[in-house]
Amino acid sequence: MGDYPVVILQAFILFPIVAFLFTLPYVVFNYHKYGSVLSLRIIIVYSFILYLMCIYFLVILPLPSIAEVSAMTGARMQLVPFKFVGDILRRAHIVPSQPRTYTGIFNPAFFQFLFNVIMTVPFGIYLRYYFKCRFLKTLILSFCLSLFFELTQLSGLYFIYPRSYRLFDVDDLLANTLGGVFGYAIISPFLKILPSRERIDKVSFHRGRQVSLTRRLISAMFDLIVVALLGGLASTFLRIFHLDIPHFGAMVLFLYFSLVPMVFKGRTFGKFITKTRIASFKNVRTRWYQYPLRVGSFLLVMYVIPWLFYRILIPWLDRRSAAAAGLALLSLMVSGIYFFYLFFAAIMAVLHKRLFYEKISGTHIVSTIAKL
Repeated sequence: MGDYPVVILQAFILFPIVAFLFTLPYVVFNYHKYGSVLSLRIIIVYSFILYLMCIYFLVILPLPSIAEVSAMTGARMQLVPFKFVGDILRRAHIVPSQPRTYTGIFNPAFFQFLFNVIMTVPFGIYLRYYFKCRFLKTLILSFCLSLFFELTQLSGLYFIYPRSYRLFDVDDLLANTLGGVFGYAIISPFLKILPSRERIDKVSFHRGRQVSLTRRLISAMFDLIVVALLGGLASTFLRIFHLDIPHFGAMVLFLYFSLVPMVFKGRTFGKFITKTRIASFKNVRTRWYQYPLRVGSFLLVMYVIPWLFYRILIPWLDRRSAAAAGLALLSLMVSGIYFFYLFFAAIMAVLHKRLFYEKISGTHIVSTIAKL
């Protein structure tokens, strides 16, 4: 029992790493299904992950050395049901005629069984409250979770060790399954107080009808990853044939954000992930030319005009022997303009206002999340 706090602390230390690895697919799933990521849902799901990590570590830790396990000769399995009852009574030393000896039932064997019950009580609570499992499904899943733990021990941590270093105990299966069922039962009075899964989903869907700044950024992130992959593949072929195309990156961006929405009715890969699409602002069918006009106006202002600015001013500065200082000042000025625009665009997106390229093309981004 003394190792348990240390094991739980290890789970808390490793949790941020696991949470980080889980975040991207979890965000993708929520945006694709609900169009938003609700903070309450994050708390519930991430606490469930932390809980599973804690009980898994309690099962496998502390890890012995290979040499210690190789030297073990004890039994690997205990297959007699309710053997824990005999162990409790044997250690209790109860004398029927002496009531004060009845407290002997609270011995290590009793607390070991009680701990195995308590360990899976939260599992039953999560299954009923958030995952909407019925009694029979909760019973089966609690048994399967316990069986997974016991087989993990029996296999010597998936055959990393030459044999099991902990006992496969059928009583642990009974205790863990009972804990899941008990968790299913005790959450019942609180279901009327806690926000229901249906309520959480409804709020998520309602928020998903609005295209937030975060949603737009996540969509752009996935699109830029795809553009980078396509651009890298295309540039490889160009190098093979010794071809050099000026402004190749900007051209790939233009083609991707023009052609892909044309083919997929306003959707790009990022917009498919986040359940959004480009639509005409006038509630009419989006015309094919609006897609290239949208991305073209963006590239014109954000790339072409600054590039022409540099091309004109740098030779002018060079003729006046002020190229270095002038270039630094010019770069600082352009960077400041970019920063100001990004800040302004973020505010506009938060307020659900159209940006300049949306006004020029007559388009905006809409949610494709269906109403409940």
